[in-house]
Amino acid sequence: MTKTYYDDFTKLPLTKMAQAMADITFGYKETQVPKEHYKKALSTGYEELVSANVNAKLVETIYNMLSDLQKESPRLFFQALLLMDTGVKPSTMSASQYQALSVATDEFAQTKKAHMLNEQTHTTFNDVLENGTLYHFRNEGDN
Repeated sequence: MTKTYYDDFTKLPLTKMAQAMADITFGYKETQVPKEHYKKALSTGYEELVSANVNAKLVETIYNMLSDLQKESPRLFFQALLLMDTGVKPSTMSASQYQALSVATDEFAQTKKAHMLNEQTHTTFNDVLENGTLYHFRNEGDN
């Protein structure tokens, strides 16, 4: 079996490992990331990492539930989202609010929009996905 850089890398002390990561990153389009960034990331407590993983799992669980509900009844799913977004509780909904809910739901169903959230939410998501948060927030101040 051939020995790899990884084999030696895993045996490095924290400071040298951070420097090695900075060097590897520089090898990609001369991207400069200070070794202190990697040192801090590698020193992150296990609890913080576990918390992030738990949050990701919770989002996955909620996503799966919402996806199942949408498949089961798209109309009721949309109505529930609209009520949540407008702050109207189904238990205290007036006749005029029910009418508004029905008309808005019919309109949404007729237009067959691809997205339920507003266009700006998708723009933000795609902008951050493509460019990162620093670019997004720096350019957001220009508007």
